Amino acid sequence: MSYIHDSNDSALDAIYRWKGSTDKKRGQDLARPEKTKYRLAQITDMHIPGEIELLHRLRDLMAPEASLGNIAHILSAISNELSHRYRSARQFYSNILKKALMGFHYLDVDHVIVTGDVAHCGLPPEFLEMKGVLQKTGWWDSDRLTVVPGNHDRFNLYERFPGAPMENFFDVVTSRNPRVKKLPEGIALLEFDSNNDREEDRHFAEQWLPNSIGRFYDEEIDWVAKQQSELKGMRILTVLHHHVSDDWYGLDPEQIGGFMRPVDRGADLLENVRLIDPYAPILHGHKHQCMPIDYRLGTQPVSCPGGFADTLMVTLIDVDLNDEISLTHAQLRATPRSFT
Repeated sequence: MSYIHDSNDSALDAIYRWKGSTDKKRGQDLARPEKTKYRLAQITDMHIPGEIELLHRLRDLMAPEASLGNIAHILSAISNELSHRYRSARQFYSNILKKALMGFHYLDVDHVIVTGDVAHCGLPPEFLEMKGVLQKTGWWDSDRLTVVPGNHDRFNLYERFPGAPMENFFDVVTSRNPRVKKLPEGIALLEFDSNNDREEDRHFAEQWLPNSIGRFYDEEIDWVAKQQSELKGMRILTVLHHHVSDDWYGLDPEQIGGFMRPVDRGADLLENVRLIDPYAPILHGHKHQCMPIDYRLGTQPVSCPGGFADTLMVTLIDVDLNDEISLTHAQLRATPRSFT
């Protein structure tokens, strides 16, 4: 299947609207610039809704051996699942995501990056649904797709009924084991699983908020330093889930108790990234607010387009012939609706 974008085709404007760009000379135009040698698109925090069996949860609540901790865990799981806006409209939700991903073909995107939280409850049906969306829209190809795990993908709230892990459905990195993906045109992605190591370093809050903070370890920080000679002269993009700074979004209930602070040791890791490429963009998700398009952390541009489909924003990353990188926000034209 091939997709060719005709600049005269109105489908592009029917799918996305321009929201802002770091390239102030381009104007409000989402079409691929003439001198772009490679175009990537970032999408994040889709939170595909799942379905739990409430009767099983209620049974657990009534079990004589249920502890206060278990009861709190079960109530948190039920609340998390029922609170998803699209729980009763899963097909509609998937169709919105299909529209977004089909739109990338009209935008002439070369590579799609998903910065975590594919799933909402970390359950196999959610991973399968997203895999199907990617397959049907023509992006299920390791040369054209990169996915890193989010906290909802890794530390689900239903571990008393464990399902197959994310690796059974997606080719993803694991905690303490990052990797490089070299793309055409001298571009390289540094892929990280920014979740805590669930075996050796589980966070106490995971009973109620599954690994909402995240952490980098010595192995990952040292690994970046070792990539300098191999990646010298390449344009680098750092891809992770957890956010790396907190001065761009307002206070919200999630931050009570420090559960949504930036990833631990992020500054140490990014210091080593800058030794390879001092202007390497950072692509992340986790916070569902859309980051200002001009935001920088020191010399590095940072992108977080937010999440959830009815207000879904994406970031287009254009690398031009001079290896200059520009970021553009585009918002999906999706009509919100009410659900019962």
